[in-house]
Amino acid sequence: MDMGKAKKKKSVNSSLVILAVLCVVIVALGAFAAYLVHRNNEMKAMNSNAENSLSAAQSELFSLEEALSQKQSEAESFSQAFDEQSSAFESEKNALNEKIADLNKQIALKRQREEASRAAAAAALNPGSAHGNPASNPTPSSNGKIVYLTFDDGPSSNTPRILDILDAYGVKATFFVINGGKYNHYMADIVNRGHAIALHSYTHDYKKIYSSDEAFYNDLQAISDLVFTQTGVRSNITRFPGGASNTVSRKYNSGIMSRLTQGVLNKGYHYFDWNLSSGDASGNNIPKDTIVANCKRLPKSNTVIVLMHDTRAKGTTVEALPEIIEYYKNAGCGFDVITSSTPPVRQKVNN
Repeated sequence: MDMGKAKKKKSVNSSLVILAVLCVVIVALGAFAAYLVHRNNEMKAMNSNAENSLSAAQSELFSLEEALSQKQSEAESFSQAFDEQSSAFESEKNALNEKIADLNKQIALKRQREEASRAAAAAALNPGSAHGNPASNPTPSSNGKIVYLTFDDGPSSNTPRILDILDAYGVKATFFVINGGKYNHYMADIVNRGHAIALHSYTHDYKKIYSSDEAFYNDLQAISDLVFTQTGVRSNITRFPGGASNTVSRKYNSGIMSRLTQGVLNKGYHYFDWNLSSGDASGNNIPKDTIVANCKRLPKSNTVIVLMHDTRAKGTTVEALPEIIEYYKNAGCGFDVITSSTPPVRQKVNN
């Protein structure tokens, strides 16, 4: 009997334990369910906030797109207005350039008229020459020789000294000039003091002037125009840089001197070389006595064209000039300037 009661009591206790466990499980499941509901609500809230943020961001993006579209429209309008203004400005610019070109033509025409007037005035002062240079008027010669003193490559700082010496001895000379830059105003002094001005080169750049026939004639025209502008003289007397016999031109154009020597004559120019060199072209500051000695070697020809140079580096040439003139005078030579009627002295063409 006692054993039965004990078994029954043990069974009841087991049931109570199971019931208690089930209660605990149910409570835990309820708590977990409550947690899940809470988390679900939190997730819904987060999703709602995210959706609201996304909606706000989309709204802001739409606003930015609208603002960008407006700015693009404004930029296109500005670009169109700018293009219209640029077109108007270009039209005004073209019209202004046309006016400037027209004014330049009028100025050039006025200068040509002024130059023609100066040339006419110069020719009137020198009636013996149609080009404004002095006419041939040789000083007396007892030995039949006429000396033509010529100076290449001026004007320079030495030009006034040379002119003073020539004036002191009553001798006229011929100056084959180049573009002397700041000394170009001495060209007028050469003419005004009764000397002949002739054409040598504008650049005296062998490589440039002997590169082609056209280049040579462009250079010749440039120095002719410069002389005309400075003096009113339109000279037709010329001397090739390096002389007609130069060989340096071979480096730049084979046969060019054969063409040019005939071409300048066809164009109405008269070219002159020399038959007596002072030797001052061989270097700077050649001793004065050497220059004088060279100039005393008179050729057999009665036409004596003496080559000298008028540059800043030829101071000894200037120093030698009085003794050279005195020697020729004592030898009975006359003096004259080169004109188109001067007997030509031309060297053998080597190219």
